[in-house]
Amino acid sequence: MHDFKGKVALVTGASRGIGRAIAVALARGGASVALNYAGNQAAAQQALELVEAAGAPKARLYRFDVADPAACGKALD
Repeated sequence: MHDFKGKVALVTGASRGIGRAIAVALARGGASVALNYAGNQAAAQQALELVEAAGAPKARLYRFDVADPAACGKALD
């Protein structure tokens, strides 16, 4: 297990599959996790709940399309 305390991670595609698993693993390591998703609000909410249960000190959902540079810039601001 890695120690990610004090770190912030942005996980793209975090609502399902590998992205969700990565977000949970980072949360277990103590990272604050920003979960990106493109469309499935229900799956994103479930992922957020899993990340919070895994111990993420700060977890947030961000909906934007990573293929859109303007949307990425706006989300990061």
